[in-house]
Amino acid sequence: MPRLMLLAGSMRPTSCSLALCRTAASIAESLGAEAQVVSVGDLNLPMYIPEIEIDAFGDGAEGIHRLLEAYRLADCYLWCSPAYHGTVTGAFKNALDFAEFLSSDRPPYLQEKAVGMVAINDSSPFAAMRDSARELRAWVAPTHVGIPGSEFDAERTITNERSLNRIRRLVEELLSHQRPERN
Repeated sequence: MPRLMLLAGSMRPTSCSLALCRTAASIAESLGAEAQVVSVGDLNLPMYIPEIEIDAFGDGAEGIHRLLEAYRLADCYLWCSPAYHGTVTGAFKNALDFAEFLSSDRPPYLQEKAVGMVAINDSSPFAAMRDSARELRAWVAPTHVGIPGSEFDAERTITNERSLNRIRRLVEELLSHQRPERN
């Protein structure tokens, strides 16, 4: 059974990105996958500082360990960030920076794993997400989904059927991506 990690990039507990990740997780589970939604707002991550060991981050170490465990357990990822000043949120990028602790894993980083991307409000986060996924040695899913915040109702339910279909297609792409067999 494939395992999908969904990373919601907003700090707000009622964010569209978190709601979208929950919707996509439900779709993944209906397709027989395990899905774990990880919200940057719940992790309480400190700012990433290179060359500092996890435990030196003090109270933030727990969130870092949870994030790294989620990265390691997943077979594929769905990243969702609202557009902030023409790119991903700082909290989202910070969560990606902590993937540096995966550099000694075998395979390193997110190598051979698939990453799908969703942007809320405009498409500007895609470039940063795509560049980060490539630097982390991941396969970038061909479908990218941009959803305006206006397509969510007051309960943060997606109201546009076409957008829901695109999210389903993206989840299906991620779950069908097969990592090469190791010898």
